[in-house]
Amino acid sequence: MKKELDEYLYELTMNLKEGSEERFSAHQIAESLQLNRSTISSYLNQAFRDGELIKIKSYPVLFLHKQALEDAELFLTKNEYDSLDELFVQKEGNALEEIIGANGSLKEALDQIKTAVLYPHNGLPILLMGVSGSGKTFLAEKIHEYAKEQQVIEADAPFIAYNCAQYYNNPELLSSALFGHTKGAFTGADQQHSGLIEKADGGILFLDEVHRLSDEGQEKLFTFMDTGEFSPMGDTSIRKKAQVRLIFATTENVYSAFLPTFLRRLPVIVTLPKFQNRPQSERLRLIDSFFITESDILDKELQVSYQMIDFLLNSDLEGNVGKIKNIIKYACGNAYVHQKESDIVQVRLRDLPLEYSLKFKEQFSKPKKQLPNRRYLPNTTQQTQLESKETQMLRSFFVEMLTEFKKVQQKESLTQRFIDTMVDRVTQMMDEFIFQETYKKEESFYSVLTYHIRQSLDMMYDSYGFEQDGNRVVSLASYLYLKDNEDILGSHYEWKEQKNELIEFLNGSLESPYWFAKKLLTHLSQQLDQQLFEEDIVFVTFYFYSLQISDLPSDVKSIVLAHGYSTASSLANVVNRMLGKNVFQAYDMPINITLDKVEAQIIRYINDYRTDSGLILLVDMGSFNQLGERLSKHIKSPLVIIDNVSTPLVLEVGDHIVKGDSITEVYEAITVEKRIQKQLIIPEINKKKAIVTCCYTGMGSATQIQEILQKCLGDAAKDLTIVPYDYKKLLENKLYEAPFQLYDVLMIVGTENPKINQVPYIGLDQLINGEAVEEFAELLQDQVDLDAETLKSQLIFNFSINKIVENLTILDATKVLRLVQKAVKELEQLMAIEFSNNQLFLLYMHCCSMIERILRKETVDEQEDIDEYVQREGKNMELIHQAFKEVEKEYTIELPVLELRLLNDIVKE
Repeated sequence: MKKELDEYLYELTMNLKEGSEERFSAHQIAESLQLNRSTISSYLNQAFRDGELIKIKSYPVLFLHKQALEDAELFLTKNEYDSLDELFVQKEGNALEEIIGANGSLKEALDQIKTAVLYPHNGLPILLMGVSGSGKTFLAEKIHEYAKEQQVIEADAPFIAYNCAQYYNNPELLSSALFGHTKGAFTGADQQHSGLIEKADGGILFLDEVHRLSDEGQEKLFTFMDTGEFSPMGDTSIRKKAQVRLIFATTENVYSAFLPTFLRRLPVIVTLPKFQNRPQSERLRLIDSFFITESDILDKELQVSYQMIDFLLNSDLEGNVGKIKNIIKYACGNAYVHQKESDIVQVRLRDLPLEYSLKFKEQFSKPKKQLPNRRYLPNTTQQTQLESKETQMLRSFFVEMLTEFKKVQQKESLTQRFIDTMVDRVTQMMDEFIFQETYKKEESFYSVLTYHIRQSLDMMYDSYGFEQDGNRVVSLASYLYLKDNEDILGSHYEWKEQKNELIEFLNGSLESPYWFAKKLLTHLSQQLDQQLFEEDIVFVTFYFYSLQISDLPSDVKSIVLAHGYSTASSLANVVNRMLGKNVFQAYDMPINITLDKVEAQIIRYINDYRTDSGLILLVDMGSFNQLGERLSKHIKSPLVIIDNVSTPLVLEVGDHIVKGDSITEVYEAITVEKRIQKQLIIPEINKKKAIVTCCYTGMGSATQIQEILQKCLGDAAKDLTIVPYDYKKLLENKLYEAPFQLYDVLMIVGTENPKINQVPYIGLDQLINGEAVEEFAELLQDQVDLDAETLKSQLIFNFSINKIVENLTILDATKVLRLVQKAVKELEQLMAIEFSNNQLFLLYMHCCSMIERILRKETVDEQEDIDEYVQREGKNMELIHQAFKEVEKEYTIELPVLELRLLNDIVKE
């Protein structure tokens, strides 16, 4: 019943419109679902307490689905409201949050913009970058609304937009337009003229295509940005003042289009994505919003074909969002002209402008899946996610999965319980998908899917022994068909936050199902020319786990390499059939192939397959010894090379492998005749020493850790290599990755453990707080002469700067850290104590972020016991306040009591 109620409320909330409020009461919900009212009431109140529903304290009390409101990008500040008006008025009161993509592809951009708008003393200049039609002018207008909402400008403050391209070839007129001119400043200037900067005083000036400004124009602008003063053209002795917030927009590369001196004065540069680069869910919401607008204008219900929506979603049109909007406007108008007497206007592909007829004909030559048409009603707002029942079911599953996984992370739920719950949900959905009657199994796109899934499973069987059966084909085809390559979680904030940790969890706890799911879907996406979504890998991992798939095979691997069009393939195929098992891979080599290419092929095989038990190469001829020498630098397990390959030789080797003989036993068993040579190569051990750094957030952070370790170790580490490396590759491929083939890795230092048992791991946090410094020094004792105390001091300072740079957006990290460090030292003197490494790091990090938070007018959570706390800890809080007086003076801020409490908690540990 809970699942049925959740799905019903989600759909109801997504289609909320004026006059439908009472449908959200417990009484109406119970009647709609034909269930007992008291039972429904109990479920609703429990779901509200669990944070799944929003309560409206009207009469009767209403319950709305929280996730549905968030998916509709309504900005929620609490879980309980006095009325629907209070719930929706906040959306109207936050111009940036209502933008489609505010919690998705535009989240980081909007965070930068908020920082710029709220920065003290007239804000910061903003440069918007993006292709034509990506929404720069629209966003500039929203920034103006947001600035008024935040009361950093007056309610009647002007917004003036100006396109610099108008006077591109006439610098005099451009200067006049911006700064004004005096009488007689140039020919035709017969009276004094006020410029745009003067007219925008107290408000915002938006300069589009600012790259059209000449160097002289840029210089005049940045002089105004520095001083707030300008002179009208024709009289430099006149100095005028204006308070103007500047927003610039460009479609060009900023580094080639602007003077370096101009760029240095632009601290906030925001890049807007192309329409096609935004998640599908956002593209669909934009399209829906345009159709809703047209439905309102025409005052008609619009019924739009799936083919039309698909064309708009997937066409890479020049002009981007602006072009899409105009196409929709034309198509709706065209349809309306021919159907204006009808209550429902049907919008089809034939209503598109003529120039797009070839585009959609080409696009629809491929088999497509048919879905219901989309309906748009006039005078409604909450209908921008018109999803199929199956998509809603999948969305509900993924949201539940993220919630339950968070409980596992917080130790509130058992790991196995989480796995079992998710597997049960996936199994139930797969059963529903298989017996789905809303589509015909013989439809062309379903047939295409089925064919390619069979091909991919054949590849999986040949390469990895992955068994294929009809039920797997049908299940996977049904899931992928109904999901329709939709990125359900693309703009989901919690998915972005938890994705890496969830993937790591699956790779560790469900290793074989995860590995098989990733390999299969990667191959399938290449065959279908479709995007691969990690959410699909997660879903299929749970499905494969339910099938109780056995672990990956770890027997000895073998490759036949022979020159000729199909020599190696023929040998391998014949012997594989005779053995009844896929033992050998084959590489057919052109006669003129270079040794570099042969080496590259084998290394690729080593990276793609698990060769823990060893690898045997059967070759026909060539640079036998050179190949062995080259590969010895890349292997971590034994390698056997045997030349003069023949069918009997391949059969003999295969027979030993099938029997389960080890690679050394196979090597010993092969009889060497006059023309046959064999070679056993053991991985090299005399390699250069190295430290590998990694971070689950990506290579950027791994590189930062590398640079800081090099700074800390200095010249003492000149004989040591520090290698930043991709965390996901380490986690997935372990010792088969390049660093372990090229170096003798002493340890891994990172933010997450890639779980390579043979190599010591030291967490970054343990280094910073001093816990692992001794262990770090011991591992390097034969390589580097280390002083542990000096190393501790260097680590904490360098990592503090590094982490602060990551977190700050408007403050200079080095400057603020220097001030904070001075304040913390003064605090140590005032309190007559010495802070630990951990306390110092926390204080540096917290204080720098705190200063920026105060500047941005952000607050910490309210604390009910603050008065009691101040009475108890007031003396310490006064000392902290005293130590930070210089910081307050420098940034013109005052530390609130709630912030002083947080600092005191760190001081007291």
